[in-house]
Amino acid sequence: MAEEFAFPFEPYGVQKDFMKNLYDTLEKRKIGIFESPTGTGKSLSIICSALKWLKDQQEHQARKLEEEMQRNKDEDEPDWVNEQYQQQKVQQLVSDKQATAEKAVRRQKRVLKSRKRFKRDNFSDKENMEDDIVDLKYSSSDGSSESDSEEDYCTKIFYCSRTHSQLSQFINEIKKSPYSSVKVTILGSRTNLCINPSVSQLKSNNLMNERCLELRRSSAARKKNDDEENKDEEKKKKKKGKCEFYSSQKVRDFSSHILSEVQDIEGLVGGAKEAETCPYYSTRAAVPEAEVVLLPYNMILHGEQRKSLNIRLKDSVVIIDEAHNLIETINEIHSITIHKKDCITTHRKLAVYLRKVKARLKPINLLHCKQVIHCVSLLASSFKKIHFQKAPRTYLLTIGDFQTKSDLADINLFDLVKYIRESHLAQKVQGYEDDVIKPTTDVTIHSRSVLAEISSLFTALTNADSAGRVLVVCEAEGSYVRYISLNSEDPFLPLLRECRSVVLAGGTMEPVGEVQQQLLASSSRDVTLFSCGHVIPPQNLLPITLSHGKDMELDFSFEGRKKPGTFQEVGNILLELCQVVPGGLVCFFPSYQSLTDCKSILQKSGHVDKISKIKTLFCDEAGSKNSDGILEQYSKRVRSAKGASGATNTGALLLSVLGGRMSEGINFSDDLGRCVVVVGLPFANPSDPVLQEKMRYLDTTLKSSEEGRTPGQTYYENKCMKSVNQAIGRAIRHANDYAAIVLLDKRYSSDRINKKLPAWIRKHLRHSNSLPQTSGMIRNFFKEREVA
Repeated sequence: MAEEFAFPFEPYGVQKDFMKNLYDTLEKRKIGIFESPTGTGKSLSIICSALKWLKDQQEHQARKLEEEMQRNKDEDEPDWVNEQYQQQKVQQLVSDKQATAEKAVRRQKRVLKSRKRFKRDNFSDKENMEDDIVDLKYSSSDGSSESDSEEDYCTKIFYCSRTHSQLSQFINEIKKSPYSSVKVTILGSRTNLCINPSVSQLKSNNLMNERCLELRRSSAARKKNDDEENKDEEKKKKKKGKCEFYSSQKVRDFSSHILSEVQDIEGLVGGAKEAETCPYYSTRAAVPEAEVVLLPYNMILHGEQRKSLNIRLKDSVVIIDEAHNLIETINEIHSITIHKKDCITTHRKLAVYLRKVKARLKPINLLHCKQVIHCVSLLASSFKKIHFQKAPRTYLLTIGDFQTKSDLADINLFDLVKYIRESHLAQKVQGYEDDVIKPTTDVTIHSRSVLAEISSLFTALTNADSAGRVLVVCEAEGSYVRYISLNSEDPFLPLLRECRSVVLAGGTMEPVGEVQQQLLASSSRDVTLFSCGHVIPPQNLLPITLSHGKDMELDFSFEGRKKPGTFQEVGNILLELCQVVPGGLVCFFPSYQSLTDCKSILQKSGHVDKISKIKTLFCDEAGSKNSDGILEQYSKRVRSAKGASGATNTGALLLSVLGGRMSEGINFSDDLGRCVVVVGLPFANPSDPVLQEKMRYLDTTLKSSEEGRTPGQTYYENKCMKSVNQAIGRAIRHANDYAAIVLLDKRYSSDRINKKLPAWIRKHLRHSNSLPQTSGMIRNFFKEREVA
């Protein structure tokens, strides 16, 4: 099996099963839901199975073409009709074969030429290169480009994850695999890829996007003027306001260099700086010929984003990793926020633009443009129509109610959106603004982004009334309207239809039924369900539920937290655990507010001082921009305590929050996380109007199936347990790791709750109703590990 999948070492049994099932899923055009706990080599298993399938697919296509050509050459010609037909068929096959070969040669030549040029002079030559305004798939309306013609677009694997750091980790796994020669490009935001200081130093993504496009437009305009006026080179160099790193020739050359070797974002940016070219557009130019494309969720889950990037999914595979929150992610991506002040500013700029250009507009376009201005005006004034009081207030409306209250119900929004898109009105207004209107500093985002977002809002308002809700927030410091997507299946269906296979993977994919009900209910494809245990031996894991503390029952519900002594029990438990747990101990709270309240009480009760004598205390606080620094200090303290003989301080205690910065994607392996404690259950506020609407939507669209509970109630619990599962998965990171997990709350002992834990934890779960019993189990657990 290792040889079959070219695995770099002898795989575990769970890795063999994973690769076999994934290969079968891709081969049979199925949908896959794959659960493989962190530390089981999930990334490498994906690489070795998916890329073997891709290589086999390429070889199969080439072999099939060769066999077809040979068969046609050897067949007898029965009569002159068949003879002519066969000759035409052979000629077509030969022509196709030759075209395919020539295309491969052209690709290889481009790669080799790029390598030589890059190594020779890093593109340092200052030859006169074309600086055109072709926008490589960032905001094109038709997605057409010479560089990505149909013949150049090949079957590929799209790998998606939540963060750029996770994509970089996957890139590094590819480098270590036997498939390190595969052609890979990685797409990212300007925040991660832009090397122009005037853009990269801006504080928001929206401002960076707009500044980049301004420089691109300015670059094209200056080039045109320079050509017309025939100015000399010195005067051109003095020109400012264009991007010095972008030219179409450099982008094409560097895109070939990207495909010549596997590189992470840091390597791409470093190489682009040496080459003095734009990595942001170069990575996009490399997409058509890439075999593997790595990109963040939003770039592939949103249809308009796929279109703007010219991503074609036909015959290709989409693998979505860390997919445990995919439903929430889809809803968030398809939600839209428009601020009142931006809306007013955009209306003003549209009006100025129309006054200046209306003499040149055709009557029909003039009418459409006036309709756009009218609708933006209605949107801006909707706040006053909906909110009559002075006090701040939030309104949650159906799509139909919002249309009626804002006077948009009688507007044909389909035609309006079509005009904005096909006329490129947003780009025209922004281009005019750059030349004539000086932008004001108090605008949240530029008018092009606002008009594009307003267009997206109008599109959303054409959805069925049940598909979403409109939240109107009226506040003195800034009113806004937000469309909230409730239906996650409809936006996901086009992706399912377009591509060959979709694979959803994660360390914890439970509850799988939720994914099937909310994302795959309308799909007729077969679904592969794969879940494996952990690679660690059973004796390396000790999960415990603790329902009773030193003096009282543990209840960290909203009402339970109000009881006197509740948080003192947390102090008693942490103090006891610090004495029996070596190395690092990580404790997660339901929210930053509960963490702050608990820490304040423990400081007054003296628990903090007592704990600090045993383990150094670190705390992740709300709004802190120093999470990485806190984590680094915590890690240093744990490692230094391990090396100190006879030290009274035995490591460190880190307080963090479920769903926070340190509960997902952080590696607490070995001594950094010998014990993970979870305080309570992170249930969302049940009075949240958005949550209530989501639950009502599920109750009306899905059937009750779980112990008589409604789909909304099940969703409410699942949302909570996903955060818990992600946090407790931070401790075990490889086959030789070991850790204890302590779940503090009486509710964890109920079957309905603990059955939502990952199977590899659930089957070893122990229940305890006293602190001394728990302390004894943990003490013996670590003593046995020391002996082992």
